[in-house]
Amino acid sequence: MTIRLLHQTDLFRPYIDPDDHWDLACVYALAASGQLELGGVLVDFPPDHYPGRSPDVTGIAQLSYLTGLPTHMAVGSSVPYTHDRASLNALPKRDRAGAEFLLNYLRDSEEPAYISIVGSCRDLAVAAKLEPDLFRNKCAGIYLNAGTGHPDVAKQGHKEYNVVLNAAAYAATFDIPCPIYWMPCYETILDDPLEEKGQRFGTYYRFKQSDVLPKLSSGLQSYFTYSLEARTDARYLQPLLAPQSDVSSWFTIHAYRYMWCTAGFFHMVSQAVDKAGKIIAGSNADDAVFGFRPVHIKCDLNGVTTWTNAGAESNRFLFEVKDPDSYASAMTVAMATLLGTIQ
Repeated sequence: MTIRLLHQTDLFRPYIDPDDHWDLACVYALAASGQLELGGVLVDFPPDHYPGRSPDVTGIAQLSYLTGLPTHMAVGSSVPYTHDRASLNALPKRDRAGAEFLLNYLRDSEEPAYISIVGSCRDLAVAAKLEPDLFRNKCAGIYLNAGTGHPDVAKQGHKEYNVVLNAAAYAATFDIPCPIYWMPCYETILDDPLEEKGQRFGTYYRFKQSDVLPKLSSGLQSYFTYSLEARTDARYLQPLLAPQSDVSSWFTIHAYRYMWCTAGFFHMVSQAVDKAGKIIAGSNADDAVFGFRPVHIKCDLNGVTTWTNAGAESNRFLFEVKDPDSYASAMTVAMATLLGTIQ
């Protein structure tokens, strides 16, 4: 069975947070190594509160060149999702393009296919509202990277960024009739990100870029440098053909990168990561630093999410860190291994 993935992301140039460029590279690495088929990349419409951004078509093109994998991409809606069906039907063609991109991807898949959400849920919610039966029949699962996962709502903290982008769309995602792999970005959002490590129901981890970048091919290093230095030169191919090292740059060596989505990519291809960072078969769950548990989930219109444990019959799953002490280091090693496959 071919594993197919459509990757939705808030990937911009200049970046808002370059974790999205790392996530996209992981997706391309899995596709280039034959572990999945990349059905497309859907990029959010730039948010108003970060002016001057555009969907990063160049970053997608760079990875496409490095891996030899052409891909389709689309830009999402500029209009927030609402539950009003008439408003959805009145959307201009350009604001329906992201939802139609998702729907066509599912229609064209011979077997059920996956969707990863690492930004806004806006276009996903529109698509599911328009054709829920297509998701019921053709969507193998949605990996939803958003929200806070503490079982006590009072301890979740303020709303997570991806939820704030369109809370109604985030809430609507939990009503979609297909498996949902919920990956809360945090268990509890704290004022100091350094205090957020070691949380059980949150995907957050961080790594120092100097622990990964020197291990990558020169072309992939140039892809990251091009993004991290927020270059806007449209001649994206030249840096890859004649890479110049800037390892002394603060952006590459001294910066820490905050990450959230990596575990979902491994899980999608039936893999896990052990305490040493070795990529293992998903059947070795006892050795894994992360896993998913079946749950019941409720989410109100404001994006406040609650959950309780469920039995094996549930098709809603919650991400869980099984070894908080090893999780960050293990995910860093595993990601470096995966990205090392792009030459």
